[in-house]
Amino acid sequence: MPPRLRTIRVAREEDFRSQIGEKGHYFDLVDFSRVRAFEVEANTSTHSFKEKLAKEFGIPVQSQCLWLWARRHNKTYRPSRRLSSQEEKLSVGRLCEADLDLFLEVLHPCPVPNLASGKDSLLFLKLYDREQTQLRYVGSLFVNDSSRASEILPELRTLAGFHANEEIELYEEIKFEPLVMCEAIDLHDTFSHAQIGTGDIICYQKSSKPVNIYRYPYVQSFLNHVHDQKEAHRKIQTLEEEVVVLKCQARHEKEEASMECVQLKHERNNAVRQVGELCDQNRQVILEFSVEDLEQATDHFSNACKVGETEYGRVYKGIIHKTMVVIKLSCSDNLFQREVSILREGRHPNIVTIVGVCSEASALVYEWLPNGNLEDRIICKNNSPPLLWRRRAQVIGEVCCMLLFLHSRKPNALVHGDLRPCNIFIDASHRSKLCHFGMSDLFLEPGTCPPNLTARLPYMDPEFLTTGELTQLSDVYSLGIIILHLLTGMPPLSIAKKVATALERDSLHLLIDKSAGDWPYMQAKQLALIGLSCVEMTREKRPDLLTKVWAIIEPMVTKPPVASWPYFQLAYEGSCAPAHFFCPILKEIMNDPLVAADGFTYEAEAIRHWLDEGNNRSPMTNLALPNQDLIPNRALRASIQEYLQLQRQ
Repeated sequence: MPPRLRTIRVAREEDFRSQIGEKGHYFDLVDFSRVRAFEVEANTSTHSFKEKLAKEFGIPVQSQCLWLWARRHNKTYRPSRRLSSQEEKLSVGRLCEADLDLFLEVLHPCPVPNLASGKDSLLFLKLYDREQTQLRYVGSLFVNDSSRASEILPELRTLAGFHANEEIELYEEIKFEPLVMCEAIDLHDTFSHAQIGTGDIICYQKSSKPVNIYRYPYVQSFLNHVHDQKEAHRKIQTLEEEVVVLKCQARHEKEEASMECVQLKHERNNAVRQVGELCDQNRQVILEFSVEDLEQATDHFSNACKVGETEYGRVYKGIIHKTMVVIKLSCSDNLFQREVSILREGRHPNIVTIVGVCSEASALVYEWLPNGNLEDRIICKNNSPPLLWRRRAQVIGEVCCMLLFLHSRKPNALVHGDLRPCNIFIDASHRSKLCHFGMSDLFLEPGTCPPNLTARLPYMDPEFLTTGELTQLSDVYSLGIIILHLLTGMPPLSIAKKVATALERDSLHLLIDKSAGDWPYMQAKQLALIGLSCVEMTREKRPDLLTKVWAIIEPMVTKPPVASWPYFQLAYEGSCAPAHFFCPILKEIMNDPLVAADGFTYEAEAIRHWLDEGNNRSPMTNLALPNQDLIPNRALRASIQEYLQLQRQ
């Protein structure tokens, strides 16, 4: 087994002279990362190590005196005591269990001070030149603890090259962080009374009078200047790190957006192709019924079988071929022909299934939908149970999917034009089914006015009311109102303004329909934002249904998130710390913040645990994470540490 090695770093007065005053280093004595280091085996004797120093530095063994360093309460690192004669007999391994820092004092022929008696102290000296604004190391000095500071003035003048009568001032260098302390020394005090001992640093200068001609007349003012420069440099470094993080985040977001765009284009092309194939393969076989068939099914259209009457026509319930159906007598032959032509285009799970027609009576025969329409379910008509949030989200997804099907029709897209909750029915499997097609075409005929305008108005595209032109974005507007209606349960008139105000005031959670249960806040907020974007007054500002709306709604439908009430920001109530200091998962101030691929910052332990459990979606948005890369947010970490330090002070 090879012998263990120890790293011993040896600082000399030459290191003090070369480092102090260079590259902004003024405080304390030495940076050990820049001094000579020796790798020696643990069983090497101290005497052998001294011989190694003699070869390296050219200092005879008998002229070497090694000092140990000690860290003080003020976070300074100073020589504290010589190695004892007993310690000099030990091996390096017994002298220290780990790496070691030493100060090499060069002994002169004069008698060695008796430090063991406690009567002599080794002080280190720095000279401040206020004219050059420079602080440099000039040497060390042994002093008697009972002597006065004034007694060493002649030696200090000699070291500085001052004339014999030069007035000088002495300061003790105490600490640098967080504030500079460099206190003046009373020349009439003894060193013991001034609590100055081995390892302490004395900075001295010419008398500071007059002071108004120098920028930094005192040692203290100069060190304060150096401290401010270092603080400014740290802030600049923090900002530079923040810029790096933001650039990295922006690059990831750009790559993510590019990948998402490619994926969406691929999905769109596949969807269009599949829709075309389905339309070609699934042309419905529609039965032709006679008037007698309908009369027999409805007991000659008796009031007992009548289930409603709308602007589309009278609606009856009946049984044909032992199957419950809905029979709608269209209000006009024109409307009947238009609706039949649309429903013949093909099947879709979210479009009502047509069973047959009776051309003679302008009647359509539909599948029976036992759970009524969506409007009745929202208002809990006839004491029906309220729709829970998961089902409401599913309805939004189904309506969006159905609109994508209509709008992708080739060569001309289909526009429903009358998208309202009363035209969305719920079947026995609680699936949404859209019906009542063709009325939109009648709106466009000259001299016509939409029937029942009051009920339709909140859902109608404002640009249609002014231009008379129906487009796919007209359906997008109606979808936005339905989303907000399902989210809040409020009447549709002026609902967009109320939701927008609630978002501005962070009070959306007060507006959400409580009968739907604990709707996850992040999902509810996403739906509110989507709904508001859909109901923009001008069509140019409304989002694309596939790339902007369906891209957000689809993950909610395929994997709904867990409910997360109460409102997320309530976790920070009562805390004076900024909200972005808290981890969205732990609800605690972060210690090691990391930026995930969704752009949010989390505590390292929390987000790693989230990913290790197999989660591949964002904890905040529930969207798929493009990757599992985590980037240190050093700028935020520095801000948090600075905040916590101020709190402790």
